[in-house]
Amino acid sequence: MSITKETIQEESEETWVKFVDGDKKAFTSIYNLNVDALFSYGMKLNPNKNFVKDCVQDVFLDIYEHRKQISRPKNIKFYLFKALKRSMFRELKKERKKSSLPENENMSFFTTYNIETKTIDKEVEKQQQKLVATITKELTSKQQEILYLRFTKGFNYIEISEIIDINHNSVRKQVYRAIKKLRKNLVLDNVTNSNMYSLLMTL
Repeated sequence: MSITKETIQEESEETWVKFVDGDKKAFTSIYNLNVDALFSYGMKLNPNKNFVKDCVQDVFLDIYEHRKQISRPKNIKFYLFKALKRSMFRELKKERKKSSLPENENMSFFTTYNIETKTIDKEVEKQQQKLVATITKELTSKQQEILYLRFTKGFNYIEISEIIDINHNSVRKQVYRAIKKLRKNLVLDNVTNSNMYSLLMTL
């Protein structure tokens, strides 16, 4: 672990301790640092903006109310992502019972890929947009979600397996199959490993 990562980890742990002790500024810090990422992930699982907002707020309300009972997480972001996925699944399950939706009406990961780097040349941006459009068609919903969590949010395989509730070896296989599928696509024939990684970071 780099010095920077160690420092961030120490600061996160210190903030969490203060939060548990009732420090409202610490809670606000945790909220502000994670709310946008949680909302972004939630919107990729369900397009209902109000539903996602409610679930995100429920996550923060829940951790605040039960902060004394919660074990100190090693990774706050991972803990919150996992909590959001569970919250959304739980609420959708309730809605299914109310509206008699079919049992297989589960969350499907989808995304409109965004090019976030504003310094890249316009022609390069157009090429990347063509590539990511191809990704959307070629990958399954589960593969898209796994790649997003792995390359965009930086979670490791074990963390991803806990968030989406599948075996971590299956996560590794899904990543391998997704990359292999992308490599087979003619549009990606000339993409280098470096460019592939940069592309995945835009998921």
